[in-house]
Amino acid sequence: MLYLLLSVLCSVLIANLLMVAGRRGKISMLPIFLGNYFVASLFSYVSLPKGTAFPPAFDLGFGIVTGAFFLANFWVYQKSIVHNGLSLSVGVMRIAMIVPILLAVIMFRESISPANLLGIAIGMAAFSLKANPKELHKLLWIIGLFVISGLTDASLKVYKEMGSGSEAMFIYIVFSSAFVFTLIAIIFSKLPFGYKSVLFGFLLGFPNRLSTVFFLKALDSIPAAIAYPTVAVSIVLLSIVSDIALWKRKVLWRDGLLWALLVLSLLLLNLR
Repeated sequence: MLYLLLSVLCSVLIANLLMVAGRRGKISMLPIFLGNYFVASLFSYVSLPKGTAFPPAFDLGFGIVTGAFFLANFWVYQKSIVHNGLSLSVGVMRIAMIVPILLAVIMFRESISPANLLGIAIGMAAFSLKANPKELHKLLWIIGLFVISGLTDASLKVYKEMGSGSEAMFIYIVFSSAFVFTLIAIIFSKLPFGYKSVLFGFLLGFPNRLSTVFFLKALDSIPAAIAYPTVAVSIVLLSIVSDIALWKRKVLWRDGLLWALLVLSLLLLNLR
C-alpha cells in the first residue's frame, strides 16, 4: 500500500505543478510534455541496472505502443476539454478506470469482494458528480477519451502480466517513445518552441516517472482491480484537499458530497 500512496502523491504533485504553470498565463502544453518526457526517459536510462539486456520483442513493441498511448491520451483530453468542458472530461477520465478493472477481472482472473465491488460503484458515482452532462457537445471526443484513458491505464497491468519483468527497461522505452512522439507532434504542428515551457517540463519529469514506477511496484502486492480505483479515488480526494488548502477554492455542498462518497469508496476498497 505504501507504493500506491507514493504513486498518488506524485500524481497530485504533478497536478499542482500544472496549476502553478496555468496561473502564470497561457501556456503551450506540448513543450511542457516534451521536457517532461525527456527528463523521465533520461532518469529511466540512468536508473537501468548494469548489464541490462536488450528488451524482448514484446517489451519493446508494447513499450512503444504505451508511449503513444501516453501522448494520445493527453491530446484527446485536451480536445475534449475544448469541445465538452473540463468537468465532463475529468469525470470521464476517472470513470474510464472501469476498463483496467474489467481487464484484470475478466482476462487475468482477479477476484474482488462484494465490498470492493460496492466501493468501485460508489467511486464511479462520485466521479459522475464531477461531470456536467450539459457540457456535452461532441460525443465522439468523450467516447475517444474514455477508450484511450482506459487503455492507457490498463497498459501497465498488461505489461505486468505479459512482459518479461524488466520494468526499468520497459519504463525507459515508454517515456523515450512518448518523448519522440511529442517531438514529432511539435514539429508537424509547427508550434513555437517555448524554452520556459520545456524547462518547466523538466520539473514534471521526476514525479511523472516515479508515479509510474511506484504504481508498477504496487501491482506486485495489490490486485489491479483494487489498485486502479484506489488510486483514482485517492487522487481526487487529495486534489480536493490541495484545491482548498493551497488554491483557496470555496467549498460547495456538491464538493462535500463528493468527498464523503470518495472516503466511503476508499474504505470499502480496502476491506478484505
